[in-house]
Amino acid sequence: MRRHAGSFCLILLLLLPLSASYAETYFEAAQRLLANGQQTEARRALAREITIRPPNLEARYNLAVLLERIGHDAQAATLYRDNIHRGRHLPSVVNLAAYLRKQKQTEKAIALLMQATKKYRAEAVPWYLLADIAVQQKKLELAEKYYRKALKADRKNGFAHLRYGKFLAANGNIKQAVRHASTALNLLPQCAPCQRIGGDIFEQAGQHKQALKAWQRSMALEPDAALRKKILPALQAHTR
Repeated sequence: MRRHAGSFCLILLLLLPLSASYAETYFEAAQRLLANGQQTEARRALAREITIRPPNLEARYNLAVLLERIGHDAQAATLYRDNIHRGRHLPSVVNLAAYLRKQKQTEKAIALLMQATKKYRAEAVPWYLLADIAVQQKKLELAEKYYRKALKADRKNGFAHLRYGKFLAANGNIKQAVRHASTALNLLPQCAPCQRIGGDIFEQAGQHKQALKAWQRSMALEPDAALRKKILPALQAHTR
C-alpha cells in the first residue's frame, strides 16, 4: 500500500506543474478574444497584461491598434512612442509615423523614419515610407532615391518592389515597372491587393494576359465586386 501511495503522490506532483503551465495569460486571452471578434474584452485583457508585464511590446502594440480602431489615436500614439523607447519595434515606428502624418506633422514623421533607417538597416520599410512622403510632396527625384534605398536594404521585400513599380508606372517608366511588379507578385503570392495592383501595372503595359492572371489570383484570394466588373470585359476580350 505504501508503494502505491508513493506512486500516487508522484503522479500528483507531476500533474500539478503541467496543469499550471497551461494557465492562460491575459495576452493569450486577448488573442483568443480578438479571434472571436470580442474587441472590447480583448482591449481590457491587453490593458491588464501590460499592467502586469509592462515590457510586453506586442501587447502594448496590439492595445494601441485597438485604441486607434475606436478613435483614441492620441492614446495609441503614446503607446507607440513608449514601445520605441523601450526597445526595437518597427511596427510601432510605422504606425506612429502614420499618426504624425494624419496630424499634419509631416516633418516629425520624416525625422522618425530617418532615425528608423539607421536603427533598422536591413529593413526596406522606413525607406519606402519616406519615398511615399516624397511622392506626396511631389519630390520625385527624392522619392526615386528612397525607393532604391529600400531595395538596397532588402531586395526580398515584395512591398518595396510593388511600391516602386507603381511609382515607375505612374511616371512613364513602364518597362521597369513591369519588372518590379513581377518580382513583387512572386514574393507576395497570397496578397490579394498586391496581385490587383500588379495586374493594373501589367494592363498599363499592354500585357493583358498577365494582368488577367493577376486579377484572377486576387479575386481567388479576396473576392471584390469592383474588380469582378473590371475582369469581365478583359475575359471577354481574351476569349475572342
